Amino acid sequence: MKLITNPFGQTFKCRQSVAQVVLTISVAYLAYFTSELAHCSGIIGVLFVGLTVKAFGANLINNTHLMHNFWEITEWLLNTLLFTLAGCVFGGMLVDYNKQSAEKERIFEPQDWGYLFVLFFLLLAIRFFLIFAFFPLTSVIGIGTSWQEATFMSYSGLRGAVGLALALSLTAEVHELTPDMMYRDYSAKLFFLTGGIAMLTLVINAPTCGPLLKKLGLVTPTETRLKIISKYRRRMVQHSLIEYLSLLADERFHDLDFAVVREHVPFLRDVTYEQLKAAVKRHHEKVPPGSYKHPNLKNVVPYLNGPDVEENVKNEDRQTEKNRGSGSGNRRRRSNPFQLVRLTSVRPTLRGSAKGSIWDLRKSEGVELVANEERFIFINALRAAYHYLIEKGEVESRGFLPYSLFRSIDYAQDKAARGQPLADWEALCVASDSFASHATMILLRVNRMFKSKAISLTDFYKEVEHSQMLFLVQEILAFIKAHEIAEKVFKDISQGDGKDELSRAENVVLQESLNQVLRAEQALSEFDENKVQQIKSHYACHIILNKAAAFYEKLSLQGLMTEREAGEFLEEVESSIRHLNECQVPVHNGELSERHKMERMPNDEWSSLHLRSIDVKIMEGNVTKNADEV
Repeated sequence: MKLITNPFGQTFKCRQSVAQVVLTISVAYLAYFTSELAHCSGIIGVLFVGLTVKAFGANLINNTHLMHNFWEITEWLLNTLLFTLAGCVFGGMLVDYNKQSAEKERIFEPQDWGYLFVLFFLLLAIRFFLIFAFFPLTSVIGIGTSWQEATFMSYSGLRGAVGLALALSLTAEVHELTPDMMYRDYSAKLFFLTGGIAMLTLVINAPTCGPLLKKLGLVTPTETRLKIISKYRRRMVQHSLIEYLSLLADERFHDLDFAVVREHVPFLRDVTYEQLKAAVKRHHEKVPPGSYKHPNLKNVVPYLNGPDVEENVKNEDRQTEKNRGSGSGNRRRRSNPFQLVRLTSVRPTLRGSAKGSIWDLRKSEGVELVANEERFIFINALRAAYHYLIEKGEVESRGFLPYSLFRSIDYAQDKAARGQPLADWEALCVASDSFASHATMILLRVNRMFKSKAISLTDFYKEVEHSQMLFLVQEILAFIKAHEIAEKVFKDISQGDGKDELSRAENVVLQESLNQVLRAEQALSEFDENKVQQIKSHYACHIILNKAAAFYEKLSLQGLMTEREAGEFLEEVESSIRHLNECQVPVHNGELSERHKMERMPNDEWSSLHLRSIDVKIMEGNVTKNADEV
């Protein structure tokens, strides 16, 4: 490992990190063949090389993540191969394939199975004896070992890959060196006992280790640890609340209602008015002064202010149920299977603006501009913006949505190479309007239909149509946000400290971006406003849940939480996301009307500061009206 270090302590580039990984492979194979040539065990040699590299070479590795991930994958693949090979050899020993060789193949007698179980319990007893024989020493050195830990170490000693590899190596060597059937039978019985011990430890020890840990109290967190985990949860709530305020400051989600968030984000249900004010202050401190926008709290404060809000919520719930009951007949009348809405109706504007295929886009006449280089820079900024949205949890890293977004960038780059203006919106329409999108949506809906036992043809078409609309709205929102991010980066790098003027080419590219955003907003306005609001609200809740999951993953990576502790919270978040994906309720429980929101809004300077000007005027008008009535 000393050969790959830099005398100046400088970090190596990517190819040197790859060379380090290759070097560890070479060292492992070199140790194996050297040991075999010296008539020693190659497997034991590789084992000691691994221990040596772990002890002395860990601090000499440039990219520990690359090294860890490579060997983790390699270990999984080789373990799978080893156990598969051992299983085939073991099965071949147990089964009589050829009657002529029955005497040779039938080498295991019934008493051998008895010997296997006796050996299993004998090895377990030997392990207990050895560990507790040294317990007086291990209990006082280092951090010390408790009797509970010693008991678990004695019981949980799983014997698997190393023993099987040694047994396979010995069996192959005996078959190669001698034709004597006695030695071959002995090696086969030894392999049988080794494989049987590995099987019994996996069947008996492995499933019972969990209950034993709980019985010994090794996994039960202490009171102090529970307080620490509770503190981390409060930090997560504060973090999620700040992210919620960031969404309220975003024009896409400024009208997000807290009733929806309270329904789908469980850890924000008990937020108080004082916590909200503190979160607004921290959000203000977190955002740079030049780019700070006041979050719109019109749909949040009414749910947190005043003692009688619960009564208003109950009244709203009764009114909601009444409205649902009165509208149920209309829904039943529209469920006639002969009056189904066509699936293509959910994308009228998209098809109108991008008919044909991507080849039609590439055949369109180009417009000669001098802004090609600036346009390429902006397209790369758009690509980086999509990666940023994926990293921040606003766009999923897998699925057809990121595929469509990045394909639109590729198509737009092809058009720009021909001197044509920016056209990533038209490219996105073509990329998203493909067979893959329809097939994906239908498969997802079929899966949900079988889970919910709803197999009506009408419900099926409605599910598919809703899924397509959900996909398109999220696609448009991500498109608009990516352009906003790219435009800001493009302006900042072009204007510098703000004293430089934008060139004509840069203004042309920014105007093209604006035109693309306007087309996307026009397509969004073609959809039903209530459905769009519902999808946007669920999309925002999905973002908040993703932010919470990322917060726990960060704590786990930083070593502040164990994987098991973080996994429990991540399962809770995953359950909330599943519930969110299955929700299609237009009005959520406890959702206040606009009149009740204005009545519950406190008439103070702090609340008015975080309302849009039109909402302030409405609130002032309601206050004046109420005063006149009095």
